Amino acid sequence: MVPGSVPTTGGYIKPYLAVWSQPLREHFEQPLDYSMQETAGNLTITVAGATVGTVRNLAQEVVRKLNRVPVPGGGEYRHSEPHIPIQHDDQVSPTRFYMPVAFEFQQP
Repeated sequence: MVPGSVPTTGGYIKPYLAVWSQPLREHFEQPLDYSMQETAGNLTITVAGATVGTVRNLAQEVVRKLNRVPVPGGGEYRHSEPHIPIQHDDQVSPTRFYMPVAFEFQQP
């Protein structure tokens, strides 16, 4: 859901992140020796800003901060498909550019 209002400066929105997460889950099937990597959930962070450059730079920083970083309890988030290009939203005011960045939580 796009926020109803966001902070602005000079008529342009300030950059923000929207976090979309799912509950952790296990695969439907796993070998008896539990040797397959388990995918335990998805995380999507939508990066939004006033310019394409702002969104690109912020999205790259999100990937650098989250991709393959170990989390407490074991596992890591990995940058994953879909890789969606930066898009423009003129259905809201002020208009903004945005890009969803997807991750999968995986644990051995």
